[in-house]
Amino acid sequence: MMKNPAVGMIAAICAISLLVGCNHEKNERLNLKGSWKLAEESQSSPGCFSAMKFLDDPTSDRDPISVHETTGNFTQIWFGLFEKNGSDIRVMLQEPEAEPFVMAAKRDGDELNLQYEWKASPLVCTYQTE
Repeated sequence: MMKNPAVGMIAAICAISLLVGCNHEKNERLNLKGSWKLAEESQSSPGCFSAMKFLDDPTSDRDPISVHETTGNFTQIWFGLFEKNGSDIRVMLQEPEAEPFVMAAKRDGDELNLQYEWKASPLVCTYQTE
């Protein structure tokens, strides 16, 4: 019995389309580009960065990041680079310099949930787009 080559080709195209669609959806959820501010429900969590900015550098695997650490009336802005690996974000702050750390990220629309350790404190923080 001979198979119809067109049926095989259609099945292959459908499978590839499904895989590409799933991958596209995953990348969309992990799109971090833009400015994020600490959500109201996380503002009582001491230690969470008060704001973050994720930029995109299409020429590199590492992208620019800035984080704002607010204590009372003083805000320290840290500059560095980040790289994504699945839902993890490896942050390397360079100005001023800090030990690299990893953030576990989950994005739902305009809300970004991050789990990270900063200054020996484990944190769970929620951010919203500005």
